[in-house]
Amino acid sequence: MEYASRLQRLIAFIIDVIILAVIVGVLTAIGIVEFALTEEGEVSRTDNLIQALIVVAYYVILTVAFGATLGKMAMGMKVVDSDGNKAGAGPVLIREVIARAVGGLLTVVVGASIGQLVGLAVAIIIVIMILFDERRQGLHDKVGGTFVVKAR
Repeated sequence: MEYASRLQRLIAFIIDVIILAVIVGVLTAIGIVEFALTEEGEVSRTDNLIQALIVVAYYVILTVAFGATLGKMAMGMKVVDSDGNKAGAGPVLIREVIARAVGGLLTVVVGASIGQLVGLAVAIIIVIMILFDERRQGLHDKVGGTFVVKAR
């Protein structure tokens, strides 16, 4: 397996974030979701849950169906298991919940400050691991048993 470069992964992530921002913006504009602030100036728990579900759905559905998100496809990458096969639904779900939704879900359960702190900590750990791991696996990849490789 030829592992995707760190730069490829970063650019793919940026592409996916832009796509998700557009999706959420469109859903907000047409009134399907509303990200209103509470009296304390925070996004409501319901909106945090909806946002986490949208993000996880985007990553999981595309990765299970096509082996990659739109950002990864654009950068010529795919997510595979240890045998080099397209990763299954279970590993992908585990991978994406850890990477994308832990903070959002904890925000719903225990509150914004703890949820955001945990989400930030997980993101930092993932980045550090990708930077220093020889196979460029983040925490979410290791737990899910997945690898991000160059598509052939």
